[in-house]
Amino acid sequence: MPEQNISRKQFIKKAAGLVTTGLLSPALAAATPQYRVLGRTGIRVTQIGFGASRTMEPSLLKSALDTGINFLDTGRGYSNGQNEVMVGNVIKDFRKDIVVQSKVRIRVREKGDKLKTAAVSKKIRQMMETSLDESLRALQTDYIDTLLFHGATSEEIINHEAVITFFDEAKKSGKIRGCGFSTHENQVNLLKANNKSKIYDVIMVSYNHKGSYLHSRSGRFNEWDQAALEEEMRVAEKNNIAIVAMKTCSGGTYSPSADIKPSYAEGLKWILQHSFIRSAAVAMGNMNEINENIQSMF
Repeated sequence: MPEQNISRKQFIKKAAGLVTTGLLSPALAAATPQYRVLGRTGIRVTQIGFGASRTMEPSLLKSALDTGINFLDTGRGYSNGQNEVMVGNVIKDFRKDIVVQSKVRIRVREKGDKLKTAAVSKKIRQMMETSLDESLRALQTDYIDTLLFHGATSEEIINHEAVITFFDEAKKSGKIRGCGFSTHENQVNLLKANNKSKIYDVIMVSYNHKGSYLHSRSGRFNEWDQAALEEEMRVAEKNNIAIVAMKTCSGGTYSPSADIKPSYAEGLKWILQHSFIRSAAVAMGNMNEINENIQSMF
C-alpha cells in the first residue's frame, strides 16, 4: 500500500481546471496543500479532510478532491452504507492517491459483566468483521487506511477484548492501516483512557472554538470541558496518537480580531493552529462550503 500524497504537478493540473470553471481562485490554485502526519500510522493527510456524510453527490466529492484534499471521512452507517458506495465509485480509479477513513458501528445493549460474556464477545467480533467486509466491498478496495469504532461512549467498550482483538487482526491482515474511535460525548475520559493504554492510533473528537455544537440535522446539543479536552489532546500528541477534529463548523463563525470578518474558514484556522490536531474532517454539502473551508488548507 503506497503512501498517499498528491504530487505538486497533479495538484496544479487539477487546480487549473477549477480556476477555469470559477470554482477555485488563482491564489489558491498557486498554493500547495499543507499536510500533517496521522501520528504513528505515518499516513500523510491534508489539514482539511472531506467529511462525506452530508452528500451523496459524486460531482461534489470530485470537486473537493480536485482542490487538493486527499483525506476522506465516511462510515458504514451513513445513508445505510450508500455513502461508502458513492465514495468508492468516485475514487476507484485513483485509490492509491486517497486516504480513506471509515467507521464500524456495533450495537450492544449489555453493560458491565454481561458485556464480557463469551456470547457477547462473539457477537461483537462478528458485527465488526461483517461491517469491515461490507465497507471494503462498498469502497471497492482491499484496505481502509484508518478504521474507527463509530461513536464510542464508554471506556469499557474501547477496552473490550473483542474490539481490541478485531482491530489487531485487521491490521495484521492488511485490511486496515490504522485503528481508532470517534466520540461525541465523554471525550475527555475516553482520550484519557487511550493515553493510558495507547491502543488506538487515531481519535476523532468534536472540537471547535466554542467548545460545543448544535447538530444541524438532529438538533442534538453537546458541550465539553475545553481545557480538559485540550490537555488530553496534548498528551495524545506526545504519545504520537493522531487527533482528527470533527464538528468543526458547528460552533459557528469565528474571528481572531475586530478587523477580520467572522467566517468558518477562520474557525478552521483556529482549530489548525493547534499542533495536536492532525486534520479537520469537515462535512461539506455544497461548493460554496468547499471554497470557504479549503482556504484553511493552504
